[in-house]
Amino acid sequence: MYRGEYWVNAKAMRKQGMSYKDIGLTLDMDWSTAKKLCESQGMPRPKKRERSSKLDPFKPLIDAWLDMRPKMQASLITDRLQSLGYDGSYTVVKDYVRERKREMANLAVVRFETVPGYQAQTDFGKLKVQFLSGWSHVIFLVVMLGFSRLRRTILVPDETRTSLIAGLTDTFYAIGGATYEILLDNLKPVVVHPRLKDEEAVLAEEWLRFCATCGIQANPCWPYRAQTKGKVERLISPVKRFCSSHTFLDTAHLEAEIASWDHAYNSRIHSTTGQAPYDRFELERPHLLPLPPEPFFYATCEVRKVSRDCFVSFEGNRYSAPAQYAGAEIKVRATPAEVHLLSREGALICAHRRRERGLGIAVMVEEHYRGVPGAERAFAHLERLQEMGLSPFCVEKRDLSVYEAVTDGDQG
Repeated sequence: MYRGEYWVNAKAMRKQGMSYKDIGLTLDMDWSTAKKLCESQGMPRPKKRERSSKLDPFKPLIDAWLDMRPKMQASLITDRLQSLGYDGSYTVVKDYVRERKREMANLAVVRFETVPGYQAQTDFGKLKVQFLSGWSHVIFLVVMLGFSRLRRTILVPDETRTSLIAGLTDTFYAIGGATYEILLDNLKPVVVHPRLKDEEAVLAEEWLRFCATCGIQANPCWPYRAQTKGKVERLISPVKRFCSSHTFLDTAHLEAEIASWDHAYNSRIHSTTGQAPYDRFELERPHLLPLPPEPFFYATCEVRKVSRDCFVSFEGNRYSAPAQYAGAEIKVRATPAEVHLLSREGALICAHRRRERGLGIAVMVEEHYRGVPGAERAFAHLERLQEMGLSPFCVEKRDLSVYEAVTDGDQG
């Protein structure tokens, strides 16, 4: 590439009537080059040299990783590339990743608002909570309706698909309908293969059956992309702050305080909508999908200890177990309709009708106390109190022979 002065001189010589051959001899170039300079309308610019890089074949893969995880470090990317055959330098990778992140940071995003009944967003959170007995980890599931911003925070035993389905089912039956779409992160219990730049996510079969049963569709958003499901992302931190700043008596107290905190939030005017979530939900309620008569079957399973008075606490209520299990650890399996008490080996001990969360009800089966000293007299008094409407317990009579079946209790 000739410098700018050659272009200027060549055009000047041509205007003076010199031939291309003479211009070439004067400027020490071929006559055809002299002709190109003379006919060029602009000053010649050096072309950027296209240089190949060892990183070129891997750039589409890096782009896909950064689309999924915008905060992914160049060092981690380099390690992964080396396992795939990349033998270039770390500096080349770092420079490319820095440039891609700069480009991604400059991309504009649009705030996504939904119509009534269209979308619910959900996510798990985990933190340490202080009880009177000491610190313990708890896991919660936050569910929020996109239009009304109605929020429910539910304690769950783990971050499994079972707990997710249980929490969503509990929420939808509590509010009286389902949304057309559930927006969630690429949660492992739901997504078999996460969504990539040019590929859709592959969802777990049980999750798809749950969605089909309720008539809803699932839309896993890209991980670490908070703007896609920002309403839920902004709720996780406040829940953590609330739980971390209090000391709770026990799990039942924690559940009650979280329910009270949700109620206060749903009663306040929302800064974005200008309405309280409870009021706005009344506009959203008619647009929810009707729920099936029978909920999708799921079962949560937790290990609990039976108290000396033969009760197991679950969801803010107490359920009786046969007297021989007093002081023992058993499993509690919950379906949408029932609470099953199982032995540690998985044998069914008894079943109770599942009561609404947090009512403080104590459900007693008279047969569970058979053989306990003073039980007959105690139940005679409870029966009289129940007739007067003053009993603190819900007493049921049931034949223990119905619990002889042995089932696999570890599927929760």
